[in-house]
Amino acid sequence: MEKLKKIDDLIVEHINLKKLGFQHLDYMMECNTGTFYRETKDKYDVLTYGFGYDYRLYDPITMSKEGGMRSYISFKSVEKILNTILPDPHVSEIFSDSWNFIFYCQQTLTNKMIPNINSPDDLTHKIAYQNGQLLDGNILEAVNNMNVYIQQYHIPFFNDFLTIQDINDKILEKYDWMDWNDYFFKNCIFKAIIIMKLCNNNKKYDEFTKMYKSRIYNAIQQGENDNSYLVPHYENFLKVMDYLESGKYKELMI
Repeated sequence: MEKLKKIDDLIVEHINLKKLGFQHLDYMMECNTGTFYRETKDKYDVLTYGFGYDYRLYDPITMSKEGGMRSYISFKSVEKILNTILPDPHVSEIFSDSWNFIFYCQQTLTNKMIPNINSPDDLTHKIAYQNGQLLDGNILEAVNNMNVYIQQYHIPFFNDFLTIQDINDKILEKYDWMDWNDYFFKNCIFKAIIIMKLCNNNKKYDEFTKMYKSRIYNAIQQGENDNSYLVPHYENFLKVMDYLESGKYKELMI
């Protein structure tokens, strides 16, 4: 819709991300998402945003820095190795719009630095469109709030995890393995052992895979959980281990 396009144009014009090397993919109403991303040799830094509105009226349209923005990092080496072992038909390396980027670019890390919002009343809502009028002053104020929020919570996240080694040191070595799932978007265990191998963290790899393999195997034998999930998970875990221990992953390192 034209009103959303005009708001999006003002965001792109006044957001500070483009000065930091981020590219923009246009807002798409179908998924209520616009995307900024920065690509380096082995990494995507990604920030998405959306608006608040009633799908029947689109009036008013609101903007919120807390509820509207999300960020994540994708490490190409990790995702490429995992997709080689366990192919995902939805993965793509060519992105033409926000929809394509969101659903086909694989997330490695989710930003956990953003404060938890426990109530809608805690969101900083700015009305961008109301009663048929575009409120430029409110939009610019909202974008300024977004810039401050990005600098406070999103840029530090991107800077904290510049390399795969940072994930190894700041997550895998720092937190208990049961907490890793808070940081990885999906396939947490598989990505974790890939990262250990890529970082030559062989001691951690050997200790963890021995423990985890035994734990899942015993759970299957004892029927403690839903084996319809555990059995294929265990089989995939073995596939990932076999591939890593063959050394073939080195051919895919970026």
